[in-house]
Amino acid sequence: MPMLVRKTQLLAKAETNEGTAETPGTADALLIFDSGFEPTVEMHERNPRRETLSKLITLAGRRSARMNFQCELHGSGTAGVAPPWGKLLKACGFAESISTGTSVTYSPASEDIDSLTLELRMDGVVKRIWGARGNVRLTLEGGKPGLLNFEFTGIDSEVEDDDLVSASYNATLPPVFLEASFVIDSYGALIERLEVNMNNELTLRPSVNTACGYSSVFISDRNPTATFDPEAVTVATKDFFSMWRTNAGIAMAATLGATAGNIIALSAPKTRLHEVRVDERAKIYTYPITALLAMNTGDDEFSITLT
Repeated sequence: MPMLVRKTQLLAKAETNEGTAETPGTADALLIFDSGFEPTVEMHERNPRRETLSKLITLAGRRSARMNFQCELHGSGTAGVAPPWGKLLKACGFAESISTGTSVTYSPASEDIDSLTLELRMDGVVKRIWGARGNVRLTLEGGKPGLLNFEFTGIDSEVEDDDLVSASYNATLPPVFLEASFVIDSYGALIERLEVNMNNELTLRPSVNTACGYSSVFISDRNPTATFDPEAVTVATKDFFSMWRTNAGIAMAATLGATAGNIIALSAPKTRLHEVRVDERAKIYTYPITALLAMNTGDDEFSITLT
């Protein structure tokens, strides 16, 4: 029988001991889109000098793997309860702060970052990675649900036969990116797209004491950026080019949803414009902008708050 792409599941579980694989259960399943799995095995050639040009068998060395997928951006349905994708965000360098019955906030962290065991169950075959940490890129487009694009690197992987699980998924519908109250420097710019990329630098720690050749994956740096595409306006209305030339850090914010338990507020307190271009959308001039999300006091350059 063919293995159907649609019959794919992701299971994710935080590790008690970093780099020691957990066993995710049915409660650890998440709804995902556009998944991928890419194992890596370093292959070492052996080319001694001898009487023939024929090759010797290569040797398998260090192993690692990457896994990518998308999740819809939505709340848990209950204010003050973490969303299903919260554990993924924590392994991408975010800290989680819960105010019971009120809110859940995710902001960048520089230490105590979770590692995950991830299983991609692909219609009868499971691809598993562990010791995994990752990067997240948030994409928002007018009239569509927001997407969290995840890419994880694990210290090792395995592939084996196993069935899909009888999962129970969170049924909260994702809000679409409309009535978003998008503001940049207190100006309600007309945009169609907004993207935030944490640009985490993922580094494998070599170790000859492990079977895979690595002890862990850690986030060694981050360079969070935002891109958005405001409609062009007069200088008197909003001078984006002047903000670019000066060393100003300006606030940016947007909100998705209006129902308690599914309201998502995005905030960047010091957005530093790095590039302002001229383009067009529907025969109207636009100013596509790339910006750095800079710190205010530290570990606060971007936040997601769910209420």
